[in-house]
Amino acid sequence: MNVHALETAKSRHISVQGNMQFQTDKDEFFAEMKPTNRAEVELTFFDARILPTDVLTCIKSFIAANKNIKVKINVFHRYLGSYLYRLGIPCHVMQSHSLDGRESKKIRAIALGGSAGSLDKIMQIMAKLPARDISVFIVQHVLENEPNYLGEILQRNTEFKVIPVADKVHIKTGCVYIAPPGHHMKIDHGRIRLTDEEKVNYARPSIHVTFETLAQEYKSGLIAVLLCGYGEDGANSFRLLKQMEAMTIIEDPLDCDAPDMPLSAWKTGLVDYKFPLPELVSFLARIIEPEELKIEETELKHFLADLNEHYGYDYRHYSVQSAIRRITRVMSDHHIYSFRRFGELVLQDQDLFENLFLECSINVTEFFRNPVTFQAIREKVLTYLDSFPHIKIWSAGCSTGQEAISLTILLEELGILHKTQIYASDINPFVVEEAQNGLYSLEMIENSRANYKLSGGTGDFDKYFVIKDGYARIRNHLKDKILFFQHSLLNKGAFNEFHLILCRNVLIYFDQNLQGSVLDLFFRSLDMNGFLVLGESESITSYPIGFQVFDKANKIFKKII
Repeated sequence: MNVHALETAKSRHISVQGNMQFQTDKDEFFAEMKPTNRAEVELTFFDARILPTDVLTCIKSFIAANKNIKVKINVFHRYLGSYLYRLGIPCHVMQSHSLDGRESKKIRAIALGGSAGSLDKIMQIMAKLPARDISVFIVQHVLENEPNYLGEILQRNTEFKVIPVADKVHIKTGCVYIAPPGHHMKIDHGRIRLTDEEKVNYARPSIHVTFETLAQEYKSGLIAVLLCGYGEDGANSFRLLKQMEAMTIIEDPLDCDAPDMPLSAWKTGLVDYKFPLPELVSFLARIIEPEELKIEETELKHFLADLNEHYGYDYRHYSVQSAIRRITRVMSDHHIYSFRRFGELVLQDQDLFENLFLECSINVTEFFRNPVTFQAIREKVLTYLDSFPHIKIWSAGCSTGQEAISLTILLEELGILHKTQIYASDINPFVVEEAQNGLYSLEMIENSRANYKLSGGTGDFDKYFVIKDGYARIRNHLKDKILFFQHSLLNKGAFNEFHLILCRNVLIYFDQNLQGSVLDLFFRSLDMNGFLVLGESESITSYPIGFQVFDKANKIFKKII
């Protein structure tokens, strides 16, 4: 894990790579979160899907103690973005972005500009860029009296056709145009214009000149990318690029040995996206994919079988419409409009599969959700279980932990928490980590007070949390009674004998066969006379032999022999 800090006159940029799971990594981060006289502190997390409790509290404490400083947070994984949002920490998600309506506008051209150290990066971008009906323009600083072999090398590594550039050449799609040494390359009404006018920003060809003429030619259909290099060439063109509604992207200066050019552009405040090279390559490849999004049911079945074989996650028994809806959402997020192409990429790209996995993991929860059901559990179930010397409860599909914590509060108020152990599981490892953190926003606490009262709570809901620096942390004596762990309900092995199992609004996403399999697992995991609580949205017509209705209105069932 690496933490890099970059200072400018007005801001401090802290870039974090890695997952921050080890104490040495966290200590490195804490050392950089020091007082500063800068007006802005920017944090960028490139790899983390979740952050540990002490890192989150450090960020919250820094924000609370430095109210005069603007704190900007960028994240590259949308799960971390949604988690920070739930904690009341504003952030910008770099991959789950909105293109401000521009995704529906056709990309017609991509411009790449770079100087020192940019050759290999241009090669990597072009090697992954699928040939489509767009034109690509490349401007690289080269010595005027030296030949530029980029075109010859590039043709062996790209699907695009590299066109020798001459004055008045007609621009075609599917082609690459590289600015020749000693000439400015301008674009004018569908043609290349080469001039030997004075150098601009000490360069000829100049990135600034090409970018500005491209902005006037393609307007919102242009993506302009500024890579590494010394000097400021290209940065001043960002004002016109933005006026013409072109998309502006820079390589992250922390990713560069020569960071001056992208850093100068960043200072303008006119940059849409800042990516390290791997993310930049992925973004460009995804955004120009033009094929129409469509999924046939037969294709879906093959795709889900491939996922099961490759990753070991079995979605073959999910509701077809639910699966299609979630897959198409991920495809749209990544600007992939061919299901065939998506299927190929998911099997090659662990991060893309992870995004699909997170989309298929339903995480809708709150404290004392459906309070009438919790009141029934309090008054009818837990009072019965009080006669047992030791109580074991399973919250299956626990999401971010609010259901399990709500149970600890009920048990505490009934005086039986001391003899209870709660097991809380979810297939999603990230929500399990979030639940283990035990941190929640003050807004969530405020919105849950009414539910607590409606469930029969008579005390002060807030006393079960430590409230500090704009967040709430569940008290340790409650948290210590919950064992959070990752578990799939497709695992048919019973692992304990529980007195109470809650699995609410999970089965509705499964087909009938899988529902029966999961209910059989619950039956075998329950102690004699144990209770099962299902969600309000789930049907009670297909429950297996061995359960009887205990409270029909609240979907509570009792195991019988």
